[in-house]
Amino acid sequence: MPVVLGRGISLLVVSHQDLAECSRGSSQAKLPFCLDYLSHLSDVDSARVAIYGDASSAALATDFVASDNRVAAAVCDGGLWRATRALASIGWMTKTAGAVDELVVAATRLRQARQLNCPVLIVAGGRGLVSAREASELQADCVGARIQLELFVSQTTSTAMGEIEKLRELR
Repeated sequence: MPVVLGRGISLLVVSHQDLAECSRGSSQAKLPFCLDYLSHLSDVDSARVAIYGDASSAALATDFVASDNRVAAAVCDGGLWRATRALASIGWMTKTAGAVDELVVAATRLRQARQLNCPVLIVAGGRGLVSAREASELQADCVGARIQLELFVSQTTSTAMGEIEKLRELR
């Protein structure tokens, strides 16, 4: 997030922890008010507000970006993988894990990406939820569909001090 400093971008950070006591619909209803508040501040360019959601917050941020075209950019990678997680969970519970149709899952992700009204950044690999392979496939699908999606892949390196994540951009 420090990379936005000095670039004239305002950032709406979605924290699922702060919204945990709300129902999903109620928490989604609060995000437009947050964006309204930011947009009315004198030092905020309402055309340059980005949204960031990580882990559980990513799904909230993704849903918000799909429903509100005022967001200029989004980092909300996990929201596009919600269907994948749900299908994997159902497969695990029903002992039909191998029966998940990867083409259906990929089509679902692409359909969700089409609903996003702004450029999207996905961070994949490392210790994150999204594998680099899945994210690369989505990026290729998005390039073919002319959807603005950037991909950064995180790699972890073990050191004497612990694990360090290093990001690299895929083009």
